Amino acid sequence: MKLPKRLLATAGALLLVAASLLVATLLTSPLPLLPLLPCLPSVESPSGTGYAPPGLASLAEAAVFYATSPVVPQQSREEISVSLAVLRRRAPLRLLVFGLGHDSPLWHALNPGGVTVFLEEDPEWYREVRSQSPFLRAHLVRYRTRLDQADPLFASYKQNPSCVPPGNNEEALQVRGNADCPLALHNLPPEVYENEWDMLMVDAPKGYFPSAPGRMAAIWTAAAMARARKGEGDTDVFLHDVDRKVEKMYAEEFLCDRFRVGATGRLWHFRIPPVSRRGNETRAAAAGRPFC
Repeated sequence: MKLPKRLLATAGALLLVAASLLVATLLTSPLPLLPLLPCLPSVESPSGTGYAPPGLASLAEAAVFYATSPVVPQQSREEISVSLAVLRRRAPLRLLVFGLGHDSPLWHALNPGGVTVFLEEDPEWYREVRSQSPFLRAHLVRYRTRLDQADPLFASYKQNPSCVPPGNNEEALQVRGNADCPLALHNLPPEVYENEWDMLMVDAPKGYFPSAPGRMAAIWTAAAMARARKGEGDTDVFLHDVDRKVEKMYAEEFLCDRFRVGATGRLWHFRIPPVSRRGNETRAAAAGRPFC
């Protein structure tokens, strides 16, 4: 049935009015909110300066190294995070690392503007790591100990005056030139003794077969250096592989349970104050442990 012409005309007029109202509404109403991209940051440095800020180039090199290499650091992500928290708080700092490894470019990069030095005992491994990362500041060193000597050295060190801290808190325990103490790394490169280290990481030498050097001397030396500190702040010491007997035993004796401030996985974190700031309670608190 056909609609009357008048009704068709009325309906058409109504549609035209509705369309006009819709167009007017769209033109006068704000557009619906959409996620907007942030404004581009301003670039203030002149073009061509590249990775000029201290440490930025090292971070870039480390990112490329790990992105293109199948190897991963020896420590887990959780363990690395513990050390990273200290680096974030204290960097730039002086960092001494016992051992070269797949993680060496990482520690170098995470201390921008600071000084990071590595000590390695394996000549072949030293050459390999240095060939891959020639920018690392590393030294080849020798140890006098063997892992199978760990127990007798531990049992006898108190009978050797050169291995025991002096009773006077103002007098430092010597490391450099202390050949009489088998636990002292007495012949390291001069720069190791001529600087105070804000952070020490003991992740070497090898300690998983009888003829390996073991970490006894590294732990003793780290403890002696921390005790002798004269600058501001304490010394952060990290020890890896504490699931092993020797590392755990020597850490408790020389780095001291009361100075342990964190533990994650196989990593222990100690914050060791210099002996000059420990007060008169040092000997009483040691409970037979002269380093504590």
